[in-house]
Amino acid sequence: MAKSTNPIRFGINPRGMPYEKVVSVAKTAEDAGFDVISFSDRPPEPSLEGWTFATAVAVQTKKIAVTHSTLNIPFRNPALLAKMASSLDVITGGGRVILTIGAGGQETHYRSYGAAFGTAGERVTDLQDAIAIMRGLWANETFSYQGRQFSVEEASAPPKPLGPIPFIIGAGGPRMLKYTGAQAEGCIKNGGWPESHEQYLELLGQVEAGAEEAGRDPSTVRRVLNGTGYIGDADPDSVLPETFGRRGGLLGNAAKILATIEEWVELGVDTFQLQFPNDIIEEQLKQFGAEVVAKVKR
Repeated sequence: MAKSTNPIRFGINPRGMPYEKVVSVAKTAEDAGFDVISFSDRPPEPSLEGWTFATAVAVQTKKIAVTHSTLNIPFRNPALLAKMASSLDVITGGGRVILTIGAGGQETHYRSYGAAFGTAGERVTDLQDAIAIMRGLWANETFSYQGRQFSVEEASAPPKPLGPIPFIIGAGGPRMLKYTGAQAEGCIKNGGWPESHEQYLELLGQVEAGAEEAGRDPSTVRRVLNGTGYIGDADPDSVLPETFGRRGGLLGNAAKILATIEEWVELGVDTFQLQFPNDIIEEQLKQFGAEVVAKVKR
């Protein structure tokens, strides 16, 4: 296992809040030192459309990056997504767009929208084709590519992004994990917080093997965990809603959270994206920023 050489980052995953509240939360998170805000991309669910939501928040903040957890390729034409991403990169001044993408797992969502939904292996191939198309369009004036589901022919997608737009892949299976290590800028563990150190190290080992086989330094691949956030002395179970599901993340007082961060950083993690309780989220972000983020980043 290679310890990450990337700076530690903190992100938030606001869910189930109205637009105006999320804008306020994003500004509070930005002021508190958080680096990323992540949005859902499940169109059938009762929330604003993910890309529109991220764009609206990005133009009302100054530096926090926007991403999704995850942006699902079966819903997205990659040539158009390349143009959408580069356009947002230009609008927001560069360096604030992260494409966290997945092959898609909720079959009923795609079927209900008439979106093609292949086998797991086919969807991995489609994701690989999508990345090849997007990178090709950003790097060339025109680009052609023939994929399984996605193809382009002498396509162009100006404007060019102001700088590199990173791909972080939601991966769980061996093929996707190795591909992530070989080709992506980062990986995010599917299914939330790891059940154990051993489970996480097994997944990370496959990412690192893919990086090494491709001649890359595994320590440069960003490693992201999604989890729950709560800072305070109360029992987290008394504060967190049941809808948060299995408890796992950065929970407890500042000393306990800092120890948990150190524990996972030693195992290779460099990014923590957290969902805080909605009813106290802005107070939580301020406290977490002052007592945790500021100490980790100093």
